[in-house]
Amino acid sequence: MEVVPARSEPVLTQTEIIDCVEDAFLSGSATVTGLLDAALRCQARPAVFATLIQLPERSYISVMDVLSSLPDLPFTAD
Repeated sequence: MEVVPARSEPVLTQTEIIDCVEDAFLSGSATVTGLLDAALRCQARPAVFATLIQLPERSYISVMDVLSSLPDLPFTAD
């Protein structure tokens, strides 16, 4: 019997976060709850939720503000 290696999840990127939460800012700033709601509407994968939950609870004024709290995320998967 052949052993098939487990597929690893794709790397979470800034681009994926942007795609999943940008709608949270349509009417202004957003809290972590608003970001999570936007991720739900986007049908984000679990890695997005796990990252958003770790953000400090405050009001974020833009997607770039969110990303400034996630400095270790790569922009794209290389």
